[in-house]
Amino acid sequence: MSGIHFVDGKFKPSYINPITGMPYDVNWIFLEVTDDDSYNLFSGGNANVLRLAISKKCDSWQYRVCDFIEYELSYGKHIILSISKDDYEDAKQVYKEHSFKDNFLRPYEKNILVHSTTLDGFKSILQDKALKSWNMLKQEGTINESKPIGALLGDHEEYSDYIMFTHGGVTGEIIVNSKHHGRIIMSKNEEYVPGARLYFDAELIAKDGLLIRDGGHIKVKNNLPLEKYLMWYATIDNIDMKGLKITPYNFAMESDKEFERLFSIELEKR
Repeated sequence: MSGIHFVDGKFKPSYINPITGMPYDVNWIFLEVTDDDSYNLFSGGNANVLRLAISKKCDSWQYRVCDFIEYELSYGKHIILSISKDDYEDAKQVYKEHSFKDNFLRPYEKNILVHSTTLDGFKSILQDKALKSWNMLKQEGTINESKPIGALLGDHEEYSDYIMFTHGGVTGEIIVNSKHHGRIIMSKNEEYVPGARLYFDAELIAKDGLLIRDGGHIKVKNNLPLEKYLMWYATIDNIDMKGLKITPYNFAMESDKEFERLFSIELEKR
């Protein structure tokens, strides 16, 4: 049975689960809410338990906390939660009558979703006329990877049922570069081989009940047809990179700049 287990703000995961006295298994996850102003949020494996840290510096942190809780409880997870009583009550009050499956965009959410992929991935997407999750592609024999790149970050297995998106910025290209190398590479300024950046109508995706929020990601389960939701895509062939080193940062920024020029919509700059 799932549940929420509260710990104080000084708690840091060790290899022994403080609730069971045993090592963690895949049914456990850790959420930490902090006052740290050096980040908005970050996730990753820590002492064999997946951890998400959310700073109250992050805009709408209350929504993220409650999205995380709702999403993980829907998968039957046990959540170790490090948060003050006042912050927890604040989050619940702000989130009242919302759901991690809200079929509308919230005031802080952007109306564009961006998905980055490798060149091979892009060819598969065009052939399928849809984005598909890692698990769907694996079942169809389209990919031969043993594990998705997210496994290196400690992602739980069910994450592979989803297609991940950003609101723009360089994060998606860092993932593409990491996939090329088979390891996590955080540098945004080294040369790499770009694939494609696909830009989708987030408002329509939400309206159709496909948008899922888990506190750390915004995503769609299983597949997303191109015809209804895709607005535009960028590749090295339709982005002017003359005079620029081809890096995750430069390709992301020039692609987003061209999208903004074409559609008069501002994207995130992270």
